[in-house]
Amino acid sequence: MLTFLRKYLNNFTLDPNGKFYLGWMFFVAVAVLYNVWVIPLRSTFPYQTEENRLVWMLFDYISDFVYLLDMLVIQPKVKYLDYGFWVTDVTLLRQNYWKKREFKLDLLSLVPLDVFYILTGPDFVVLRLPRFLKVHSFWKFVSFIDKLLKNPYVVRISRTLMNMMYLIHLNACAYYAFSSWGGIGSNNFFFNGQGNAYIKCFYFATKTATSIGKNPKPTQEIEYMFMTVSWLMGVFVFAVLIGQIRDIISTANRSRTEYKKLMNETLEYMRRLNLPVEMQRRAQLWFTYTWKTQRTLDESRIMDCLPHKMKTDIAINVHIHTLNKVKLFADCDEALRRELVLQLKSVIYLPGDMICKKGDVGKEMYIIQSGKVQVIGSNNEVLATLSEGSVFGEISLLGIPGKNRRTADVRSQGHSNLFVLSKADLNAALAQYPEAQELLNKKAKLLMKKNAALERKQNAMIVIDNPIPPTKQAKLVDTVLQVVPADSKTNRLLRFGSRAYSKSKPENERFKFRNSLPHIASVGNFGDLDKSFETNVTVHRPLG
Repeated sequence: MLTFLRKYLNNFTLDPNGKFYLGWMFFVAVAVLYNVWVIPLRSTFPYQTEENRLVWMLFDYISDFVYLLDMLVIQPKVKYLDYGFWVTDVTLLRQNYWKKREFKLDLLSLVPLDVFYILTGPDFVVLRLPRFLKVHSFWKFVSFIDKLLKNPYVVRISRTLMNMMYLIHLNACAYYAFSSWGGIGSNNFFFNGQGNAYIKCFYFATKTATSIGKNPKPTQEIEYMFMTVSWLMGVFVFAVLIGQIRDIISTANRSRTEYKKLMNETLEYMRRLNLPVEMQRRAQLWFTYTWKTQRTLDESRIMDCLPHKMKTDIAINVHIHTLNKVKLFADCDEALRRELVLQLKSVIYLPGDMICKKGDVGKEMYIIQSGKVQVIGSNNEVLATLSEGSVFGEISLLGIPGKNRRTADVRSQGHSNLFVLSKADLNAALAQYPEAQELLNKKAKLLMKKNAALERKQNAMIVIDNPIPPTKQAKLVDTVLQVVPADSKTNRLLRFGSRAYSKSKPENERFKFRNSLPHIASVGNFGDLDKSFETNVTVHRPLG
């Protein structure tokens, strides 16, 4: 068992971004905070007594054990990157840690000055000041948290406030030590010894560092020197801290500030042009909705700083499933689809915005990311409603003769976010993949044939508006027919005219055919319609 444990400890490595290492760094950070806050406190204030000395020393050596374990076991096992490859060889890891400045600081932080307790006594806590050298581990932990959190500004402001509180803490310790040296309660400037010593001194240090004033007036030169140093330190340090807070807040609000500035400039320009108030209101609505949904007005500007490979990976992770819904590109080469996915542009439309109009030359294809759009026919009739994931306009991208114009109006029903692929971007991508051009043309023609067949099968309807009524015979002819024998030539001539002597269909079939003309006929294919019908035909086809 011991052999296995020794072998495991000799070979295991730690991921610098892993949860175990992050958890361990938390314990190290707590040990560092304990030392940097408690050592000045115990060195100046009388909080270490004979009754609690063992408790304080127990905490001291627990923190020392954490320091030692971190230096000997944890840090020499942390992996690092070398030319993009993780180094896992334990010998190289150990050598890499020994070469770092952090190792030298860790080693110095554990200098055992505690042995001089034999000479000074265990209450001389100043001997533990080298433990401050481990503070770099605390800032490393804070940096990890800053990277992990979705809102790092909270960590940055907290870090700045903690620095401010720590400096006031040191000043409070210095004020009490100065009062002890000069004599507690010996004059109005020194601490009078009443109440909680730390709280009173911390209050004094806060007023001094922030230059609030109303502190006891110094009476001796040494007191003037102490106050001067305290004020200078307070002014300088607080100026730095306030500047840091200002930078943090301005960085957090930079995008919002740019958005408001651009919106105000745009609206002011529209007002100078005396544009309609309704148009200005819609422009303001677009700015507001775009910022609310995307937190930026230009996504491409954010992505431009990334390398092409990383930009491609991000775009594929976000948009490839959307592009795969387009049947036209379903069987295309994966490299082409990777190229096309980079060309997708996100466009937001407001309620009532016309995305495209009937008769316009189609130069873009649209994929609905969110929202709904309506296909509008004549008389503002809604023919169809397209929702998330729907695609339209893909055929017009290929520029097939006679098929590059919009066949209907398309209007945004509410707020809609659409991905747009332009014809220019498609052609630029196809220039690198010439074999894909022919494939796309074939697929486009096949899709058009399928759509046309489906349209004829399901939606075609013929309406005969003005059928020719049967010709009525005069009343005199009816009287003659009653007198003339039925089997005579005169009777047949009056009844059938010249057709009485033709060798066509029997009489009953001709009467049957003439009297069976329908006023409205529904057919599946217009090629089946008898062209001999001399009627006015109107074809109503709902646009697909």
